[in-house]
Amino acid sequence: MFTRSKHIAPGAITLLAAILPTATLGIALPMSSQTSTLSDPVGDTNFNAPAFQDVVFGRMTKTANGDFELLMEMAGPVPVNPPMPPPAHSEIWWAWGFNLDSTTSPRGWPNPAAIGVGLPAEFVVIVSWDGTEFAGTAVDRRPLLTGGEAIFTPVTFSIDGTIVEAYLPYALIGDVPPSFQWDTFVWDWAAPVGSTGAFVGVDVAFAIFNP
Repeated sequence: MFTRSKHIAPGAITLLAAILPTATLGIALPMSSQTSTLSDPVGDTNFNAPAFQDVVFGRMTKTANGDFELLMEMAGPVPVNPPMPPPAHSEIWWAWGFNLDSTTSPRGWPNPAAIGVGLPAEFVVIVSWDGTEFAGTAVDRRPLLTGGEAIFTPVTFSIDGTIVEAYLPYALIGDVPPSFQWDTFVWDWAAPVGSTGAFVGVDVAFAIFNP
């Protein structure tokens, strides 16, 4: 599902020698992938949450073509049919937040626009569980800064034991700053998504994307 970087075989040195002169002609060569990681202590969740809500490791990889491969490792495997541990009642989220501009804090979704409370992430990728099925969603919150609505787009995701992954194409997020804050977080929704005061932070870990 994900594009992986490849090792250079010894026989490729001759080919590289033939390619290198293109740099002197001003021809741009593909950039390599960039990776940022974070770690978080086991057992630091709120509400004595189960291990499948406890983030212990996160990884964000920007590929050469600008796509993002997102990974989160939990302290325990995510069940095929997870229970809704209190205070969860509506949904559970495993998510990655992109704080692309530290001077802004878009107001609106997932908060009701009427309460005027901002959240720092301009872009979020979510793997959600609503008690029936999992879903992967990319949420562009940048339009909220100019009075628009957040944009929701399904994205590819996977869950394998303790590993939750999602794939964000460049076409959805576009160009991003070379350095920005990102985080992994787990939320419980005690009421339908978008309800006032309905989301509750279970675990979060922060890092700077600055490979």
